[in-house]
Amino acid sequence: MKTEYLLFVFFCIFFNVQIQAQPTITSADMITGTFQFTAFTFNQGMHAPGNGGSNITWDFTNISGTNEIYRMFYGTCPGIPECTFFPQANQYVTVLDNAGNQSADKNLLKLNTVQLEHLGARNNTTNFTLTYTDTPIQLKFPVTYLNSFADTSSSTINGVTTNTNDIITADGYGTIKTPAGTYSNVLRIKKESTITITTSGVPTSTTKITTYSWYKNNREVIGVFSVGNLLSPIVQPLPSRFQYTNNSVVLGTGEVKDMESLVIYPNPTSDFVTVKNEKIIDKIELSDAEGRKISEFKGISTIDISKLLSGVYYLKIDLKNEKTQIKKIIKK
Repeated sequence: MKTEYLLFVFFCIFFNVQIQAQPTITSADMITGTFQFTAFTFNQGMHAPGNGGSNITWDFTNISGTNEIYRMFYGTCPGIPECTFFPQANQYVTVLDNAGNQSADKNLLKLNTVQLEHLGARNNTTNFTLTYTDTPIQLKFPVTYLNSFADTSSSTINGVTTNTNDIITADGYGTIKTPAGTYSNVLRIKKESTITITTSGVPTSTTKITTYSWYKNNREVIGVFSVGNLLSPIVQPLPSRFQYTNNSVVLGTGEVKDMESLVIYPNPTSDFVTVKNEKIIDKIELSDAEGRKISEFKGISTIDISKLLSGVYYLKIDLKNEKTQIKKIIKK
């Protein structure tokens, strides 16, 4: 009887650990900031996204192909003129050039505790606005393993209508390995999209795209793997793509690693801010809320920010033999 009880306790504990190991993604994990990504494009079948399931390890450390590096900025509305075209928008996404300038193309989003919705896009330079007659829902919160939903979206530009049918499923969780590092407790979300383009009421093409995205709490998207196939007017495989966050140079509101020994004080402050840490600090970079580098400091731990305008800034702290730390400071 005692043995049966101990076995029962063991299985209960084991089951509880398994349940706790399943990550849950909420709206609070849709962070803002500047993030750098590396992307590889390759022939379909050269690399695979891997299977779904529980406690899976996805290994992309040997990913290869034609690569590119780019930076994305995830900001908040109101904050740019484009936000006024979508009054419900509270976030936007755009690409940054090498100088940190935002692209003219802005994607506007609506985020709340229930879902993340893509409202449309705006380019003030060309005076172009993309709107949907049926807006796409990108995520529904909270998201956990095996959650699934279907969605439709539709838009028309110059007589060309694009209709999309999506099936979005959290099909796995575990650990993902990329050339930038290993990330545990990630949730993979699979999005199966069937895209039909119609011109003047006549269907001209149908494409099937399956996208796998790996999410981690309080982080930018860790990795994205996409596979596409043209279904009509001809059947043809499309190049695949895998992108991953480069956390050695990422700048955003999500911290790369939380170290209790790293202290920033006073914060908020009106003049000086001090960085205190047990490790040796190699370098500190000060950037604004949009990720633009303002200044760089070496050999000092106290920084004068008295001449800066009031607002939010970020310190990118390079520690000797440690990963980069990102800390938010507020100038009063």
